[in-house]
Amino acid sequence: MSIANGKVADGHAMSEMASAYLDALRATGANLVIAAHVIALYLGMSDPYSLGNLGVALFFLLSGFLIMQSMLNWLNKPEPRFAGFFADRVARIMTPYVPALVLIALANLFIATNHSQGGSNTGVLQFIGNFLLLQDHAVFQGLEFAGIDFPWRIRAYNSAEPFWTVAIEMWIYVAMGWFVFCVLKRERIDRWLGGALLAIALPVLIWNAAAGGGKSLTLIWLLGAIAGYLFHVWRANGYPNIRSVSTVIALFGTVALIGRAGKIGFHPYDFQTATLIALVMFGLLGLLMGVKSVPGVLRGSVNFLASYSYSLYLIHNTVLILVLEQVRTEHSWLHIAIAVIAAHGCAYLLYVTFERHYRVVGRWLRPKFERVLAPRGASPISSAAADLVAGGPAAASRQER
Repeated sequence: MSIANGKVADGHAMSEMASAYLDALRATGANLVIAAHVIALYLGMSDPYSLGNLGVALFFLLSGFLIMQSMLNWLNKPEPRFAGFFADRVARIMTPYVPALVLIALANLFIATNHSQGGSNTGVLQFIGNFLLLQDHAVFQGLEFAGIDFPWRIRAYNSAEPFWTVAIEMWIYVAMGWFVFCVLKRERIDRWLGGALLAIALPVLIWNAAAGGGKSLTLIWLLGAIAGYLFHVWRANGYPNIRSVSTVIALFGTVALIGRAGKIGFHPYDFQTATLIALVMFGLLGLLMGVKSVPGVLRGSVNFLASYSYSLYLIHNTVLILVLEQVRTEHSWLHIAIAVIAAHGCAYLLYVTFERHYRVVGRWLRPKFERVLAPRGASPISSAAADLVAGGPAAASRQER
């Protein structure tokens, strides 16, 4: 049911339909990447429809949108804010990531597979490098671009090929969090540790604005962040003229995207194409802000598929490869069906066992990050005291990736 006067029900809160839409985008992104890997592994074609690239582009647009809103929410809390924000991001990324990495390393020990990006991608160094999210770091890629390569370059661990985007995303979080909290808001953190984090994060931010695996993933993330900021301002004013503005944006983006795809082909990593995708994506979000409710079955189904989408992204490629090499069937489509169902099943188990507990991990990490990142000689406020000053912990958004 639409809301009169072009505003959301209370003028501020996100509608159920808009929330379901964001969940649907998360689930769609993960399954597009699966489809691309199925086509490559089982049909021998290299993503002819750019499905995997579209899935990653959707992830980065969503990430920028949601993390910008998360940073804006953190600005309403007392210091230390960067440490809390960083702890939450580490918990969200690493809670399922570390178990997935361990499982993939164990699979590599017992089952011989070699479906990776090439180069040295197994062993202790590669495992530690992936654990620290240094795989395919911008420094390695920059040296390769300069014609300098070396045998100890850290790559995504064997069949964990999708891990390259996780590292990029994490270091973008660090760089943008440092910029918002430490530069714009003048929050002080430990100089040496802050400098070390920045030394790792800043090259990733810059390199992936113009090169890297996705050619412009930093810029795509920033598109989502800009949209997140604009929606934040729009929300503060009660979403005036939301239907008319969103309709114009969505229609303009759709027509322009069709025209560009027809002219040069569909390339989601192309920044101009990604900008048009963002206009369509967030224009539709604005339109759905005016829809008050969503059928319960649809909402439940979308929420379920979205809940384990990150775990699915992490583990699916390894499962697809294991089924390809270890399961024998006479019919290729049956083989594909078994692989996809197995990937979803394993991802859900990873979610239930680890990923869904990331908020607990975040609460455990916050005081530790506050102590470690506090300026030398300072007495950091505890998480419990910070919650008391702020009036209690804010409800975490279900949409955070």
